[in-house]
Amino acid sequence: MALRNLPPDPTRDSLRSVRLGLLRLHKALIDAERGVAERRSGPMSNGQFLQMLIQDEGFAWLRPFSELIVRIDEALATREPIAEESARGYVQEVVALLAPDPGGTAAQRLAELRRGGTVLAAHEELTRRIADFPS
Repeated sequence: MALRNLPPDPTRDSLRSVRLGLLRLHKALIDAERGVAERRSGPMSNGQFLQMLIQDEGFAWLRPFSELIVRIDEALATREPIAEESARGYVQEVVALLAPDPGGTAAQRLAELRRGGTVLAAHEELTRRIADFPS
């Protein structure tokens, strides 16, 4: 069966770009949190860290990032065009994840980790990708 050529989909492409930035930030945050955890508890295997990431309440603030990435991936996996309104909704959710939440754990951890070069660079990249999303 031959693959049919799909028409250009600028909305899908823009959402993919924001998703990539979010994925890079998510990875940088996880790597930074692993470094913090290992300084506290010593080295751990990938499996041990994964269990900690999933089960430890100290990492709960990262779960909304993971869940949003999965939802965007599901939207991008369809062959149907993505409505601009839906894509814009996902981008607004990304913006909300990055927004200051006075007294919130996520905002506090994000601010602390952004001091590191990798997290800061990933955050700035995501911010640029969001700014480039068509309004």
